[in-house]
Amino acid sequence: MAGKTLILGLGNTILGDDGVGMMIAREIKAITLPDPSVDVIEASLGGLILLDLITGYNRVIVVDAIMTEPSRPAGFIYKLTLDDLGETVNPYASHALDLKSTVELGRSFGYTMPDSVSIYAVEIKENTIFRESLTAEVQKVVPALAREIASAAGLKPAAGY
Repeated sequence: MAGKTLILGLGNTILGDDGVGMMIAREIKAITLPDPSVDVIEASLGGLILLDLITGYNRVIVVDAIMTEPSRPAGFIYKLTLDDLGETVNPYASHALDLKSTVELGRSFGYTMPDSVSIYAVEIKENTIFRESLTAEVQKVVPALAREIASAAGLKPAAGY
Protein backbone atom coordinates (compact mmCIF):
# COMPACT_ATOMS: atom_id res chain seq x y z
CA MET A 1 0.00 0.00 0.00
CA ALA A 2 3.03 2.28 -0.06
CA GLY A 3 2.19 5.53 -1.83
CA LYS A 4 -1.51 4.76 -1.73
CA THR A 5 -4.35 7.03 -0.71
CA LEU A 6 -7.38 6.00 1.31
CA ILE A 7 -10.62 7.94 1.14
CA LEU A 8 -12.56 6.87 4.23
CA GLY A 9 -16.25 7.74 4.45
CA LEU A 10 -17.43 7.31 8.03
CA GLY A 11 -20.92 7.28 9.46
CA ASN A 12 -24.13 5.40 9.95
CA THR A 13 -26.58 5.49 7.07
CA ILE A 14 -29.61 4.61 9.20
CA LEU A 15 -29.15 7.71 11.37
CA GLY A 16 -29.97 10.35 8.77
CA ASP A 17 -27.29 12.99 8.41
CA ASP A 18 -24.76 10.86 10.29
CA GLY A 19 -24.38 8.87 7.06
CA VAL A 20 -23.02 11.80 5.04
CA GLY A 21 -19.45 10.46 5.04
CA MET A 22 -20.58 7.14 3.59
CA MET A 23 -22.84 8.86 1.06
CA ILE A 24 -19.92 10.99 -0.15
CA ALA A 25 -17.74 7.88 -0.48
CA ARG A 26 -20.48 6.25 -2.59
CA GLU A 27 -20.73 9.36 -4.74
CA ILE A 28 -16.95 9.36 -5.28
CA LYS A 29 -17.09 5.73 -6.42
CA ALA A 30 -19.97 6.56 -8.78
CA ILE A 31 -18.37 9.59 -10.45
CA THR A 32 -14.74 8.47 -10.81
CA LEU A 33 -12.75 5.91 -12.70
CA PRO A 34 -11.13 3.17 -10.61
CA ASP A 35 -7.53 3.91 -9.70
CA PRO A 36 -5.25 1.30 -8.15
CA SER A 37 -3.48 3.98 -6.10
CA VAL A 38 -6.68 5.14 -4.35
CA ASP A 39 -9.05 3.07 -2.22
CA VAL A 40 -12.50 4.39 -1.31
CA ILE A 41 -13.97 2.67 1.74
CA GLU A 42 -17.16 3.17 3.74
CA ALA A 43 -17.08 2.31 7.43
CA SER A 44 -19.46 2.47 10.37
CA LEU A 45 -16.82 2.30 13.04
CA GLY A 46 -14.29 4.28 14.99
CA GLY A 47 -11.64 4.09 17.62
CA LEU A 48 -8.98 1.42 17.61
CA ILE A 49 -10.66 -0.47 14.75
CA LEU A 50 -9.69 2.42 12.45
CA LEU A 51 -6.08 1.41 12.97
CA ASP A 52 -6.59 -1.65 10.77
CA LEU A 53 -8.06 0.48 7.98
CA ILE A 54 -5.48 3.27 7.86
CA THR A 55 -2.28 1.28 8.45
CA GLY A 56 0.01 1.24 5.42
CA TYR A 57 -1.51 4.17 3.55
CA ASN A 58 0.64 7.18 2.71
CA ARG A 59 -2.33 9.53 2.72
CA VAL A 60 -5.78 9.29 4.31
CA ILE A 61 -8.74 11.54 3.54
CA VAL A 62 -11.53 11.15 6.09
CA VAL A 63 -15.04 12.44 5.49
CA ASP A 64 -17.51 12.39 8.36
CA ALA A 65 -20.39 14.20 10.01
CA ILE A 66 -19.90 16.72 12.80
CA MET A 67 -22.21 18.62 15.13
CA THR A 68 -20.66 21.72 16.62
CA GLU A 69 -22.67 24.78 17.47
CA PRO A 70 -26.14 25.88 16.42
CA SER A 71 -24.74 28.95 14.64
CA ARG A 72 -23.17 26.75 11.92
CA PRO A 73 -25.70 25.80 9.25
CA ALA A 74 -26.19 22.18 8.26
CA GLY A 75 -24.00 21.52 5.23
CA PHE A 76 -21.14 23.75 6.42
CA ILE A 77 -17.84 22.03 5.54
CA TYR A 78 -14.82 22.02 7.84
CA LYS A 79 -11.41 21.14 6.38
CA LEU A 80 -9.26 19.88 9.22
CA THR A 81 -5.97 18.16 10.00
CA LEU A 82 -5.08 15.93 12.94
CA ASP A 83 -3.55 18.95 14.67
CA ASP A 84 -6.90 20.76 14.47
CA LEU A 85 -8.41 18.00 16.61
CA GLY A 86 -6.63 19.23 19.74
CA GLU A 87 -5.21 17.15 22.54
CA THR A 88 -5.45 13.39 22.36
CA VAL A 89 -7.99 11.69 24.54
CA ASN A 90 -7.19 8.98 27.07
CA PRO A 91 -10.41 7.01 26.81
CA TYR A 92 -11.91 4.48 29.18
CA ALA A 93 -12.21 1.94 26.34
CA SER A 94 -10.29 1.21 23.13
CA HIS A 95 -13.36 1.77 20.94
CA ALA A 96 -13.56 5.35 22.24
CA LEU A 97 -10.20 6.46 20.80
CA ASP A 98 -10.39 9.54 18.63
CA LEU A 99 -8.68 9.64 15.22
CA LYS A 100 -5.64 11.57 16.41
CA SER A 101 -5.08 9.16 19.31
CA THR A 102 -5.47 6.19 16.98
CA VAL A 103 -2.79 7.50 14.60
CA GLU A 104 -0.44 8.30 17.49
CA LEU A 105 -0.99 4.83 18.97
CA GLY A 106 -0.25 3.22 15.60
CA ARG A 107 2.99 5.19 15.32
CA SER A 108 4.01 4.16 18.85
CA PHE A 109 3.43 0.50 17.88
CA GLY A 110 5.69 0.99 14.86
CA TYR A 111 2.91 0.65 12.30
CA THR A 112 3.20 2.54 9.02
CA MET A 113 0.84 5.44 9.59
CA PRO A 114 -0.17 7.99 6.97
CA ASP A 115 2.11 10.98 6.46
CA SER A 116 -0.97 13.06 5.69
CA VAL A 117 -4.46 12.92 7.19
CA SER A 118 -7.07 15.34 5.84
CA ILE A 119 -10.50 15.54 7.40
CA TYR A 120 -13.62 16.87 5.73
CA ALA A 121 -16.32 17.26 8.37
CA VAL A 122 -19.83 18.17 7.29
CA GLU A 123 -21.98 20.01 9.83
CA ILE A 124 -25.18 18.05 10.25
CA LYS A 125 -28.63 18.89 11.49
CA GLU A 126 -29.42 15.73 13.45
CA ASN A 127 -28.17 12.20 14.04
CA THR A 128 -30.72 10.61 16.33
CA ILE A 129 -33.62 9.92 13.99
CA PHE A 130 -33.75 6.57 12.22
CA ARG A 131 -33.84 7.56 8.57
CA GLU A 132 -31.85 6.36 5.58
CA SER A 133 -31.70 9.72 3.85
CA LEU A 134 -29.92 12.99 4.47
CA THR A 135 -31.65 16.27 5.20
CA ALA A 136 -31.91 18.55 2.17
CA GLU A 137 -29.26 20.93 3.52
CA VAL A 138 -26.70 18.15 3.93
CA GLN A 139 -27.61 16.31 0.72
CA LYS A 140 -27.01 19.53 -1.21
CA VAL A 141 -23.25 19.49 -0.45
CA VAL A 142 -22.66 15.83 -1.36
CA PRO A 143 -22.01 16.17 -5.14
CA ALA A 144 -19.63 19.14 -4.94
CA LEU A 145 -17.73 17.81 -1.93
CA ALA A 146 -17.40 14.38 -3.57
CA ARG A 147 -15.89 16.04 -6.66
CA GLU A 148 -13.53 18.14 -4.52
CA ILE A 149 -12.28 15.13 -2.54
CA ALA A 150 -11.95 12.99 -5.68
CA SER A 151 -9.90 15.72 -7.33
CA ALA A 152 -7.71 16.15 -4.22
CA ALA A 153 -7.03 12.39 -4.33
CA GLY A 154 -6.10 12.57 -8.02
CA LEU A 155 -9.07 10.52 -9.22
CA LYS A 156 -10.23 11.01 -12.80
CA PRO A 157 -13.91 11.61 -13.51
CA ALA A 158 -15.92 8.83 -15.14
CA ALA A 159 -17.56 9.55 -18.49
CA GLY A 160 -20.35 12.07 -18.08
CA TYR A 161 -18.98 13.68 -14.89
